[in-house]
Amino acid sequence: MNKIEFMRKYLIFLIVILTFTNGFSQNGSKHYYYYNNEKKYLELNSDYVFVSFTGSDAKQINELRKFGLTKYQKESASSKLKQKLNEIEDFYWAEIKLGENISIESYTQKISELKKVENIKVVSPYFKSANSKKIGLSNSFYVKIKTLSDTLLLQQYAKRHNAVIDNQDTFMPLWFTLSCTKNTSMNALELANKFYESGMFQYAEPDLMLDNILNSVDDTYFTNQWGLRNTGQYQGTSGIDIKALEAWNMSIGSGVNVAVVDHGIQLDHPDLQANIHSLSYDTENDSSPSIVRGDHATACAGIIGAIGNTAGIRGVSPNCKLMSVSSTLDLMTPDIRKKMAKGINWATQNGAHIISNSWGHNDLTSNYIDDAITNAITNGRNGLGCVVIFASGNDNGQVNYPANSNPNILTVGAISPCGQRKNPSSCDGENWGSNYGPTLDVVAPGVLISTTDRTSSNGYNPSMPIHTGNGGNKVTSDYSNMDYTVWFNGTSAACPHVAGVAALILSVNPSLTGQQVRDIIEQTAQKVGGYPYSTTPG
Repeated sequence: MNKIEFMRKYLIFLIVILTFTNGFSQNGSKHYYYYNNEKKYLELNSDYVFVSFTGSDAKQINELRKFGLTKYQKESASSKLKQKLNEIEDFYWAEIKLGENISIESYTQKISELKKVENIKVVSPYFKSANSKKIGLSNSFYVKIKTLSDTLLLQQYAKRHNAVIDNQDTFMPLWFTLSCTKNTSMNALELANKFYESGMFQYAEPDLMLDNILNSVDDTYFTNQWGLRNTGQYQGTSGIDIKALEAWNMSIGSGVNVAVVDHGIQLDHPDLQANIHSLSYDTENDSSPSIVRGDHATACAGIIGAIGNTAGIRGVSPNCKLMSVSSTLDLMTPDIRKKMAKGINWATQNGAHIISNSWGHNDLTSNYIDDAITNAITNGRNGLGCVVIFASGNDNGQVNYPANSNPNILTVGAISPCGQRKNPSSCDGENWGSNYGPTLDVVAPGVLISTTDRTSSNGYNPSMPIHTGNGGNKVTSDYSNMDYTVWFNGTSAACPHVAGVAALILSVNPSLTGQQVRDIIEQTAQKVGGYPYSTTPG
């Protein structure tokens, strides 16, 4: 091969690298997006790609399987978007695993072949970070205009870059979702940066897809509920609890609505049904009622507001109303940020006093979600402010996002039955740790927690062994009634304990502001463990 021919092939190879996935570049740490006006850097993960396509016939799916199809599902593309794109078939998205640690040259070749598959519309890269090994990029991105009068400007700028406006947020009308098309020269990450760096818009951020965001580790049973009344269960320390019995002498939470933004509560659970609010919402379909999309929410809801009777367990606030807001909570799906923001906004708009969130992830950072949280804290409860509560996370490190994003969030970590921050060496014997740091506000019971479980063959119980503690007092292990579990773990379990306490406080004095409720909880919490404490009144 002569020198000219070599250089020609080399230049062609470089051009392909720079353009094969709708224009994303191979600059190592030069991949980034903006959050709070700062660049968040990512590295390319060449093992995976995101694919958007139309139709789902067997031939097409079999063709994608040749490339390493791991999963696919129908997108929630609006009919208006389909009309704009002149499409009559439904949109689907897929994750393709191209290989393990494959070279850029092989990656480029496979992408080139993949884009030739019939009905492929968009192919986008995957990334990784210090927190996540796999971060997908869908064909969507979000833009917040500065004023509603800038809507025309957004339309013009989108048209210039062959992007399509999918929809306008009904709760926060300054936010829009845009989509790349087969004619878009850049991917969603690059387009989001282009929109933001233009200076014409307040925010622009890509729709990044992540791993699991749940902060859990995988009255018949009231004696097991050490968080409500600790008598030494699980080799714990008597008295390390939330003093629920004393609080019930004053109130059991009547007149307070607690929204659980999660998998969706089982609305007909025998220990929850009487306390279920008449309104509920599903973020996936933007409709009511909510849909049960996993086990997590029913367990969280039981801790907050299981009814007081002679069966099962009892919630911290056994007479509050539980509002179910359902989501898949699967970050490895498109539009998860928009859906989580809509869930929080729906709860705020529909009368939630308290919003309990047992989820989070450090790569979830989003101005879209931040705005929804701020809206709840500022405008909820007719201006008094919702009490917004988030779990701190289970990484035994610093507090996760969104719990660390706003000083007015009530951030909750987990405590062991012995009054220790839950950590791998705490007395309960569970090998995980609750996140901590300056943005942590309080801790609550978060290990070996008895609560409601989905009924019948669903839920946590069918796949779990009997647990008898860590050499201490044995706990009830009669599972003839599978409607309950006795070992729901994580800051996911701690967060609803505090939501229940907030409900008790508001039921006694509903005129308190959200900040006053937070102050009461922080300033009256039991000081345990020999840690240094400080409180700063709002």
